[in-house]
This record gives sequence, structure tokens and C-alpha cells, in this order.
Amino acid sequence: MTYCVKSLPALAMACLLAPCAAADETDGGKEKKPVQQAADGTVSLHARVATVHGTTVRYEPQPNKNTIGYWTQVEDWVSWDFEIAKPGRFKVEILQGCGKGSGDSEVDFAVGDQTLKVTVKDTGGFQNFENRAIGELKLEKPGRYTLKVKPKTKPGVAVMDLREVKLSPARP
Repeated sequence: MTYCVKSLPALAMACLLAPCAAADETDGGKEKKPVQQAADGTVSLHARVATVHGTTVRYEPQPNKNTIGYWTQVEDWVSWDFEIAKPGRFKVEILQGCGKGSGDSEVDFAVGDQTLKVTVKDTGGFQNFENRAIGELKLEKPGRYTLKVKPKTKPGVAVMDLREVKLSPARP
């Protein structure tokens, strides 16, 4: 994916054009390579490499956003494919923002048959991002997984802005 934007400062342009193996397309198709687990065991699922499913939800590349946004349809959802080399229990954190009056959407974060139910927090603005711990997942075997983020309710104008989902090895 390449953006042709001439009015952005050099740093912002570098962020947009930085290589990201997970976003590479294979054989001209649309299948993205799965995000790889880091050496420290973490899996960082950034908005820029999400797969969007729906009519309005999209990745917003502006430096002040760098998020999944325009999430105005409850039927829209996003997903990430990722690879686990070192299985175990993982703490799940999200970096989310939500505009005043649009909080309280109910959203499922699911991998396989495990689902973390989340109530979106009103952060006072869609780009007022807050890091939130939302639970733990147990990934017992090495291999490829898919995280699906699906809203169940949307009481305000939008579900949320979602910048990142991070899985970190849970400490015993």
C-alpha cells in the first residue's frame, strides 16, 4: 500500500510509507501476511494492518488519527491474522478513543471460541486514546490465529476509534 500525499511533513510521510511486512499483499491479491509475534512474546495489532469488513469502517492514516475509524455501522467489523510461535496466556490491551456521548458500545474481541466482551469507554473525543486492559486469551498451540472485533451495539454516532490491540504474555 502506498500513499501519494505531498502536503504532509516528512516525519508523517515516513510513517505512512514505512515498510510493514504484515501489510504486504501476496501475488497481487488482497490477503495480508499475518502479524508475527515479537521476540519478547508480544503481538502488536496496529490499525494500519487490520482487515476491514463493512461499508463505512476504515483505516484513517492521518498522523493525529492512525486509527480504525468511521465505525458508524454496527454491522461493520475488523480483523487481524497473526502467528504465534510461543503459545501461552496473553493479556489483551486496546488503545481506543470515543467521542463524547458515543460511549457504551458493546464490542466482542474474539479468537476462536474465546470472546472478551468490552464496553467502549467515552474518552471525551475520538482521538483521545486510552490504553485499556480488557482480559486474557489462552493460545495453546503455535500457529495462525484471527482476532475478530465485532460490535454488538452502538448507542452513539460511532462505535469507537481503535488504534491498536496488543497481546502480551501474561505473567503467572
